Amino acid sequence: MSLRVGIVGLGIMGGAFAANLVKNGFEVTGFDPVKAKVNALVKAGGKAGKSAADVARKSDMILTSLTSPAILDAVVTGKNGILAGAHKGLIVLETSTLGIDAKEAARAALATKGAILMDSPVSGAGKQAATGEITVMVSGAKKDFNKVKPALEAFSMLQYHVGPFGDGMKLKMLINMLISVHGAAFAEAITLARASGIDLDVFGEVLKKSAGNSRVIEYRGPLMLADEYADPKVKTADLTVMIKDNNLIEDYAKGNNAPVPVFQASMFSAYAALAQGYGSEDPGVVTRVYEQMANIPRKKRAPAKRKKK
Repeated sequence: MSLRVGIVGLGIMGGAFAANLVKNGFEVTGFDPVKAKVNALVKAGGKAGKSAADVARKSDMILTSLTSPAILDAVVTGKNGILAGAHKGLIVLETSTLGIDAKEAARAALATKGAILMDSPVSGAGKQAATGEITVMVSGAKKDFNKVKPALEAFSMLQYHVGPFGDGMKLKMLINMLISVHGAAFAEAITLARASGIDLDVFGEVLKKSAGNSRVIEYRGPLMLADEYADPKVKTADLTVMIKDNNLIEDYAKGNNAPVPVFQASMFSAYAALAQGYGSEDPGVVTRVYEQMANIPRKKRAPAKRKKK
């Protein structure tokens, strides 16, 4: 509990990390350019940081949860970035799904101040992060992992030290590769079930205890069966985020001369769904692409009627 924890990036994931850390008794200081997100942390019992540099000065470790390499660079090396407030021994855990080269650059910059960056992506969607049911894959020196493990246990279900720097992202990409494949396969199965007259409620129920089930089907499957992808209360991620991650995976495979034809086949429906304007909807929306190809699109639902006061 003596570790002072900083969070830079208080979005869906970073905000969940912060809330769970506060709940478990940690002193948490957070920063995000969106003031409402910082206010939410303060309301939960955390402290507001004036900048990433301010967070660094007040923390023993920092978790970063960011959306692009450019933002990571700005957060670390910008005018009021972490580097400006870094001190020797500060440990930064970079949890975003970003290219290893971008993380390497941030690591090198922080090393000039004696600070340490560990590649530490997480596996799990926003809902899992909110309940602490995520996995953290930390890569870097084992001694540094041991120092921060008590804090990791406060916001995650499983914490792994997976090897040297960069192995965390490799594992994250392997997991996301399978998520893409499982999602596309389930979309195909739903389409075949509908085409052959199988009731989707029956299909979903029988599938639960079968060998064909998977974690992807458990958390994304209900949306795909119900054809509900836009509601922020139920969606697990944005399609554009999955496509961004899949592009990283494709580059990873090419860089290692590894054939991934099944994974690549799973990507075409994602691009088709993006072209139809579904970028901000859950990745399960690829189901609509398969249903359109089978000429059995779902009927549009009428908007819910408002109750008269």
